Amino acid sequence: MVIRSKLIQSAVLAVLGGGAAVSSAHAGEVTFQNSLRACVTITDVKISTQANLVLASTNIQMRKSIAECRCLSAVANYTSSVDAGGVRDVLQSGSIVLLSGGAKTFVLASDPTSVANKRVQVTLSCAGPL
Repeated sequence: MVIRSKLIQSAVLAVLGGGAAVSSAHAGEVTFQNSLRACVTITDVKISTQANLVLASTNIQMRKSIAECRCLSAVANYTSSVDAGGVRDVLQSGSIVLLSGGAKTFVLASDPTSVANKRVQVTLSCAGPL
């Protein structure tokens, strides 16, 4: 899914491949590379800043348990990164529990200047065994 936004709180949704992309005042573009797309859909991406944290508020729709996407638990990992001269520079990483769908927030960066006018890539994948 591709989502482009002129305002932080508004977005227009279209369909493309298996990722979601957002443009905002904070980042040049935010793209989700969702390796769990057979089980999890990410929609309604909105980028905001709170207390210097750049956040991606999303709606998660569960198509089926992520165990059916070969995950060993209901926990998924995510990593946000930017391209720094041909090398991926990791900004933030974390884990998110995907037992059910609904509103989920991803922390993309701890400093808005690290994403300003840059393409941010967020990868979502299975967490390792607990």
